[in-house]
Amino acid sequence: MSKSTGNKGLTLNLKKDEVVCVGGEKNFDLYIIVKGKLLIMVNKGTQITPLAYLNEGEYMGELSFFDQKPRSAHVVCAEDTTLIKIPVEEINKQFPKWLTTMAVSITSRLRKVDELIGAKGIRKQKVDSVKPLSIDEQRKFFQILEDYTKEKGLSSIK
Repeated sequence: MSKSTGNKGLTLNLKKDEVVCVGGEKNFDLYIIVKGKLLIMVNKGTQITPLAYLNEGEYMGELSFFDQKPRSAHVVCAEDTTLIKIPVEEINKQFPKWLTTMAVSITSRLRKVDELIGAKGIRKQKVDSVKPLSIDEQRKFFQILEDYTKEKGLSSIK
C-alpha cells in the first residue's frame, strides 16, 4: 500500500486483494473510491458471502464514520484501487453539531435494519444479486482476511 497526503485527505493506492478493513475493526475513517473496485463481504466461520461491489465515485465506511462503532463487514480490493481516506476527526472540524447528531441517528436506524435483514434472511425481489464465491475464492479471501487480522493484532474472523 502506498500513501500520499494532500489537502483533501490521504490518498491510498492499494493492490488487488489488499484489505481495507475487516468486520469488528475499530477503524472509523470514510473512504471514497477514486479508481478501482471494492468487494464488501461477511463471513460465518470460513464461509465468505459477498454483499456488494463498490466502484469509482462510491464510498464506504459511512456508518462507522458517524457512529464510531466497529466495522460491520470486510472490504477487500477487487482490483487495483485508489481511495481518498477522510479521517474521522474531520467530523468535528467540518460538520455542524446538528448534522452530526442527525447522521448518528440515521446510522443507528440503518444498523438496525441491517441486523433485521441478516437475522431474517430477507432479500429484495427482482434485484441483481452478487454472484456467490466459489469454494476456492472463499478460501482465498478467508486467508487474506486472517493474514490481515494477524498482521494488525486483531481477533480472528472465525
